[in-house]
Amino acid sequence: MHIFLLILFGLGFSVFFIPVPVYGVFNVGNISGMLLFGAAFLLVLCRKRLKKAWKTPAGKALLSILCVCLILGTAAAGFAGAKIIQTAKALPPEDAPCIVVVLGCRVYDSGPSRMLIARVNAAAAYLQEHPDALCVVSGGQGEDEPMSEAQCMYDMLLSRGIAAERVLIEDLSCSTRENLEYSLRIIKEKGLPQRLALVTNEYHACRACMVARQMGSEAYAVSAPSQKILLPTYFVREIFGVLWETARSL
Repeated sequence: MHIFLLILFGLGFSVFFIPVPVYGVFNVGNISGMLLFGAAFLLVLCRKRLKKAWKTPAGKALLSILCVCLILGTAAAGFAGAKIIQTAKALPPEDAPCIVVVLGCRVYDSGPSRMLIARVNAAAAYLQEHPDALCVVSGGQGEDEPMSEAQCMYDMLLSRGIAAERVLIEDLSCSTRENLEYSLRIIKEKGLPQRLALVTNEYHACRACMVARQMGSEAYAVSAPSQKILLPTYFVREIFGVLWETARSL
């Protein structure tokens, strides 16, 4: 049983470590996942010492505190994780039109990232199914990007048969909150309804919708799939993001 747990926790650690050297992805999701599975691995290795520590008053108190923190952390993560999954699976209602807002993602010198391509594909599919819907592509140009994310998405949508007059460009934003703030500014200036279908990757949909609702908009998600190897890292990162936005709204 102990060998099985060591293998399991080792594999879990690897899932969060691989994106670092392979994709250059390093964020709070990686760090948290590696710390969690690394700590679990060490606990199994040091199980005999933990049993001895439990027999002392100080050791019992410390381990009890750690257990309470683990239980509370697990409950909070479960709450946020459930919201992320629920939002990603829910589709915008069909009873009234939505303004599509496509949230930007990295553009490389060689072209759009896989996540950006997935978002544009999801947006194109939604726009083709809803021919009366308008779209805002949102994302500025980073210092290491050859063009703005919005311009890249605009070009990609047109290449997928979406008419240019249906696509508005917001190319100043540098974060999710700015994506939504600046896109809503354009939507209000055009006199369009603030009922949004936010196109982003499934892990990101919940936080994006929460931010849009804080700004007074009615928001729904159109989820794009992520690379499987990166999903755990970004999912854990978004758990922290959802908990933070939940705290902000209290």
